[in-house]
Amino acid sequence: MHRPIRGMMLLLLATILAGQAQGEVTVIPATEDVYISMGEDIVSVFNESDYLLCGIDVMESNQTKNNLTREISYPGAPAIQFNISNLNFSQDDMGVLLMRAESISRGSDPVMVALLTIGSDWDERSDYTTFLVNILPAWNTVKKNDATAYSSNTDGDAVFAFDVSRKLQDAAAESDRISFLLQAFSNSSAEISFGSRESKMGPYLVIMPYPRIDGNATAEMISMEGMAEDMGSMADMSRKLHLNNMSSTLQLSNLSDMDKTGSMNLTA
Repeated sequence: MHRPIRGMMLLLLATILAGQAQGEVTVIPATEDVYISMGEDIVSVFNESDYLLCGIDVMESNQTKNNLTREISYPGAPAIQFNISNLNFSQDDMGVLLMRAESISRGSDPVMVALLTIGSDWDERSDYTTFLVNILPAWNTVKKNDATAYSSNTDGDAVFAFDVSRKLQDAAAESDRISFLLQAFSNSSAEISFGSRESKMGPYLVIMPYPRIDGNATAEMISMEGMAEDMGSMADMSRKLHLNNMSSTLQLSNLSDMDKTGSMNLTA
């Protein structure tokens, strides 16, 4: 049976190997990463963990014949920062954020991981108030129904890949850093544990020119299939996620309420 991860990994491996031969691939590890818990009463920042939790809790309450309310909280929303001060990013380049999921837990509903560019005036020692200052301007853009602010990943493979080319191009012209926030969206509770930089399997930016395939590409890809078979353990971790029932509205109620009331109890 065809496994979805195989084609992606073959193409990515071929592109990276070809780029390395020409000295054109840049790999940038994360310089800062945390995950933020946005619960109902307490908000915390976790900065010394081997994993980055990306999760959503969906609780149904007040169920009556004509009324059903859903309480949504986010036990984990990773924030990741990269130093791009030496990056020369051109319009012909492509940038991909790679993250490896150590585990994926979900219910019967599909889960989407969305990525958003946020401010970079924070580090791993910052408290939640500092993160709020960097996050809220980005959320205000999202609430205007600007879908271009998001990148997303829904395929469920162990390696998540986000196209951040446009985001890198915009950031490189204005700053020496770029930061991202990840958030899970689903109609039921779900959790994804990504490797953090402390785990040595953390987030990476991969920058390369858009590949140009010559006449020998087919033969090279065939010769690499043996290498791909050795990666079977990673493929076995993947699970295909379908989006037949995904809600079209992203649930941002908690953060929106916090923006209006500022009533949450903040803890570092």
